[in-house]
Amino acid sequence: MAVDFAKNGISAPRLTSDLRPAKYPHFMENKYKPDYHSQTILGQLYDEVKAFEIDLNRDQRQNIENTSSFPYDILIVDGSNSYMPAARITKNEYDFELKRVMRQYGIQSEAQLVSGYILKFTSKQYAKQAKMFDLRNEISHAVKIIQDK
Repeated sequence: MAVDFAKNGISAPRLTSDLRPAKYPHFMENKYKPDYHSQTILGQLYDEVKAFEIDLNRDQRQNIENTSSFPYDILIVDGSNSYMPAARITKNEYDFELKRVMRQYGIQSEAQLVSGYILKFTSKQYAKQAKMFDLRNEISHAVKIIQDK
């Protein structure tokens, strides 16, 4: 009844206290009610994520060292040095093309360009324009062409 309320306008009766759960599954993180350790898939996924968070925080200094230098050491393979000059040229061309599109449309950051969430288009000035959707598609298409190249 509650789900169909929007269609038929009939509201569902209030839950009585005898129908309310006495305990909540642990993954709901309800601080005010007793909980139990759920063995459902949601409980298992929650436990996996929590274990992953613990592992990430265990050796934070090592994680920072592993991710603060580029290229990441684990991605370097034997013989990769012979490809580095060509990779740098390709990366520079990619950056140049992205900056060209950013200048053309007045976009401030690469993150906005690649994600498609362009802050400039969220202002009231653009919100009412129907062409905004077409412009976003045009920009996304230009970025896709650059990435494919």
